[in-house]
Amino acid sequence: MKKQLCKRACGLGALLFLSTHLLTAASGSEGPEDYRIELSATLWRMNSNGTIHANGSPINLLTDLGVGQRQKTYDGHLTFKFKRKLRFVLEGTPISIQGLNTINRTVTYFGQQYSVSDTLKSSAHINYVYAGLHRDWYSGRMGRFGTSLGAAYLGLAGSIQAQQSGIDKKGNTPFGLPFAGVDFRLYPIPNRRWIALEGSVRGLPAGAYGHWLEGSGGVGTWVGPIGVQIGYREMLINFHQTGVDPNGLNLRFYGPMATAFWNW
Repeated sequence: MKKQLCKRACGLGALLFLSTHLLTAASGSEGPEDYRIELSATLWRMNSNGTIHANGSPINLLTDLGVGQRQKTYDGHLTFKFKRKLRFVLEGTPISIQGLNTINRTVTYFGQQYSVSDTLKSSAHINYVYAGLHRDWYSGRMGRFGTSLGAAYLGLAGSIQAQQSGIDKKGNTPFGLPFAGVDFRLYPIPNRRWIALEGSVRGLPAGAYGHWLEGSGGVGTWVGPIGVQIGYREMLINFHQTGVDPNGLNLRFYGPMATAFWNW
């Protein structure tokens, strides 16, 4: 009788152990990043500085144009997973800056001179659209980490008006760039999305012609399919011609951001 009880107890214990092992393995194989589609919207309180050089003297965004700071900029993401470790990411950011300032020197923009004690009203727009494939080299109970390869379309447009002299000048330069980068979303507590750490860096080194580099990072939390995050984003744009008159731009956009996520 005792032997039968021992056999039954051992069998029940083995069954419980096997069931627990299978449940743990199934949970680990799914992971907190197993979704098909993710949408996110970001509010970026953007600061800006730097210079623009267009057929004349360099123009400083702050001291010459008086560009406003902490301007509201919105960003949207769409992520679609083809496979467990392969994602397609589409992103759009319409960047717009405005300035109003009275200058005390002569500056030249697209061949037109703006003289001392003239009030300049300026605006600049960058329609930034990015699309890329992201490969997760790790995807599991702790989140994901991977690399990306994509391209961005940049529609640059600017205008400047001198209110006293009535001079008005506009210019635009659309172009595209290939991008490469790394990104991650990690969960310090495995298989739990109570705390999420996220970051990404991508860009393009262009040698003597400059570079584009952008990065962001944040910390957030998830409740079911909905997540929120606070963080910081920065973009460094430095592109110019080579030669005696290196027209181009050297800009920095940076500031805090808040993001809402929804995936399923």
